[in-house]
Amino acid sequence: MKAIALPQSRAHIYRPFRSPKKDPEEALTQDVSQPPAGQQDPAAAAPDATRGIRWFLRDATAARHEVVDGLGSAHRLDTPEAYAAFLRAHARALPGVEQALEAGGIATSLPDWPARARRAALAADLDALNTPAPAAAPAALPQGEAALLGAAYVLEGSRFGNGMLSKQVAEGLPRAYLSHRASWPAFLAVLEARLADRALWPAAAAGALAAFDAFQAALAAEPPTLAASRDATVHG
Repeated sequence: MKAIALPQSRAHIYRPFRSPKKDPEEALTQDVSQPPAGQQDPAAAAPDATRGIRWFLRDATAARHEVVDGLGSAHRLDTPEAYAAFLRAHARALPGVEQALEAGGIATSLPDWPARARRAALAADLDALNTPAPAAAPAALPQGEAALLGAAYVLEGSRFGNGMLSKQVAEGLPRAYLSHRASWPAFLAVLEARLADRALWPAAAAGALAAFDAFQAALAAEPPTLAASRDATVHG
């Protein structure tokens, strides 16, 4: 019988505003008329009085976001080996960023932080795949509430897109990390309330960029496993 090629599944991990389908709660916050992301450096990006902090962060981090997404999109989710490499890449960055947030006092700004932390779910998935977790790199985040919330914006934005990615994972593989849920609208409400002063926005952008840097380094250190799945076929 003719071999049938398995569909390819690549992981665009940081696309919180490009998901083709939205969770109903999350969709309530989506501005479908948003302008395209800019490429300016956050230090040169003047706060825009007509838009909110999340759009400022989106524009200020667009170039770095693009780099990280390019690295992440090379990962496949359709075999245990490829999926494990994807999870290992995240495990190099996520624990360090979460721990840095906690050391900085993120729970003061986000009282539900314990329910938002995902490193235990990530570790559980790796354990279920019999894959040792790599050493997590410590994250160097700027000090101050604005920077912490900027870094949290990156983590919460990735969670937004992870719900779509969980549907791409091969049947039978663990997905506690990708299916971990917390309210995006509730986070945005905190972000906008705590950072209402536009003078704080560049510091928030610096924190977001630091979080992206952690994931960029992690993805570069954990290349995707493609050989096992690039030409995967099912024979009858």
